Amino acid sequence: MSNETLLDRIASRDATVGVIGLGYVGLPLSLSFAESGFEVRGFDIDDYRVGELEAGSSYVDDVTDERLSAALESGFAPSTEARIVDDCDVYVIAVPTGMSGDEPDMSAVAAAARTVAERAGARETLVVVSSTVYPGATKEVVRPIVKASRSELTHFAMVPERLNPGGGYEFSEIPLVVGADSEEAGATATELFEAVVASTYPVDSTETAELTKTLENTYRMVNIALVNELVALAEGLDADVWDAIDAAATKPFGFQAFRPGPGVGGHCIPIDPQFLSWRAEDLGIELSLLDGAQRVNDRMPELVADRIEKTLTERGITVEDASILALGAAYKPNVGDTRNSPALQVVEELSDAVDVTVADPHTDSSEVARKLVRSPSFDTVRAADVVVLLVDHDEFDLKAVGREASLVFDAKNAMPEDVPAEVITLGELDAHVESDLTRKENRAETR
Repeated sequence: MSNETLLDRIASRDATVGVIGLGYVGLPLSLSFAESGFEVRGFDIDDYRVGELEAGSSYVDDVTDERLSAALESGFAPSTEARIVDDCDVYVIAVPTGMSGDEPDMSAVAAAARTVAERAGARETLVVVSSTVYPGATKEVVRPIVKASRSELTHFAMVPERLNPGGGYEFSEIPLVVGADSEEAGATATELFEAVVASTYPVDSTETAELTKTLENTYRMVNIALVNELVALAEGLDADVWDAIDAAATKPFGFQAFRPGPGVGGHCIPIDPQFLSWRAEDLGIELSLLDGAQRVNDRMPELVADRIEKTLTERGITVEDASILALGAAYKPNVGDTRNSPALQVVEELSDAVDVTVADPHTDSSEVARKLVRSPSFDTVRAADVVVLLVDHDEFDLKAVGREASLVFDAKNAMPEDVPAEVITLGELDAHVESDLTRKENRAETR
């Protein structure tokens, strides 16, 4: 028994896994490890979260109460006391990160690393970073803090999360990238995560794994910015940007369809590219494409709010006296997460004088500053001067909305075509609203 390695303990499910951070990443990870036969202990500083978990109530969209209760019955132990993760064999750091001003905020990651340093026992231990961090953070932030307090053999790995809330892929179906700075650390982390997912993909370092994660989301951000930038262009042309994208997508190679919208939200797409830009600047390198794409997406909520107000004005409706029903508050369809939600940013950009009701079946977030309802009544739809579709949740009966509303501004191109309501789609050159280009041409002709 004395010759038993950590790899052996993981393979036989005798290892204890401590997960630090029980949010959108840490909770699904915890349950997956518990379901695979590991003893799992979870630490989070949020009293509300832990209280909900202990009561068997999940606050993560893709985790059911039934699944949580089963994990609790099998031994999953969440707590706000750091001692819950004493003497674990494996520590998974899944705490939030972000930007603080112009720099990455790694304070929660550093605090988690200190918890590991203080709580890890005197035997071989694996520390895994699954928080989204800038390239180099595992080596520069986590490793020094842990190593300063530990003489025992400690392995470090970076396994970025690839969750897709509200999406069509189960956690177990998505391959995970495993980055480590030694062969032994890589093999140990691979053994751990292959217990919960179908496959892993090894890379040569923690820094490469960090770059992989930021690359994935930067790719999406840049391509979304491209089609968002085409919205204003399409308004000045006799062209349909949505139809153009669908047509381009018929090409069987060399094109992947991304579609416009009110902006980008959640944690990953708005934040990860900033990690890359900051790291590049730190190294004296300019990433002008990333910076330009970020600006395009950042101004989309303002553009959408402007188009909504123009739509009202051109129909003789005074903006200050208007009633608006906004469908959606979350950052993406079929989830309740409102972090960096472009839908809420659009609402904030609207004039304070406008009467706005926000409807979202998935959230009761205090971040929604306007009146919030779970589901709008037909009377509310009929009374609105314009219904604005910002998030196309499956629960929204868009046929009924199109039947009851008089005017719909569709920022998602999701409204059915055969509805009696007048529907204005983002990027559409409405016959009632001249584009800036048309105004310039008309002015030139009258001179």
